[in-house]
Amino acid sequence: MDSLKLLKEEYGISDDELDFAIGRAKGIVLGFAMEFRARKILEDMNFVNVKSVDLPTHDIEAEKDGEKFFIEVKASKKSPTKEYSAYKIAMIAKLNGTHLTLLMRPNPNLLYTKDILSEPKRILLEFFKLLFSSDYEDLELFLEDYKKRSIVASYGKVIQHYVQEMKLGSLEVLKPVL
Repeated sequence: MDSLKLLKEEYGISDDELDFAIGRAKGIVLGFAMEFRARKILEDMNFVNVKSVDLPTHDIEAEKDGEKFFIEVKASKKSPTKEYSAYKIAMIAKLNGTHLTLLMRPNPNLLYTKDILSEPKRILLEFFKLLFSSDYEDLELFLEDYKKRSIVASYGKVIQHYVQEMKLGSLEVLKPVL
């Protein structure tokens, strides 16, 4: 453990201070350790150009068979997408590639994020993908479905944020959800 040795020698950190610090930061340390392990796992799965990033939507970017992937690494036992906000769903929809979730526990399992989202979040993701791609014809067809329109409308504040950001305030197709 060269890093621990460095802290002890260069900064005079005692064993007790180190134990305290590691105890307080164990979640952060675990997260970075899992990210490091995830990079190795992805390389073993023939992903290339695997690199760590510090973005709200994903931890790792990689490529495979000419396609770009954005990978969120999850090491907790909790539902991997339960805490995804509507804003995070919108940010995922903006990505130009496929978003994956790599579950690290109990064994590594790589999944398409859209497949593990709850139904409302999956519908919201589909809505934002259509909106951000300016596919207004398909967006209109999508919103003809009452259930989808109701779910999307329940996220009105978030949708309003992106409509204003994109300067789409007068877009007729969005009126049923604003």
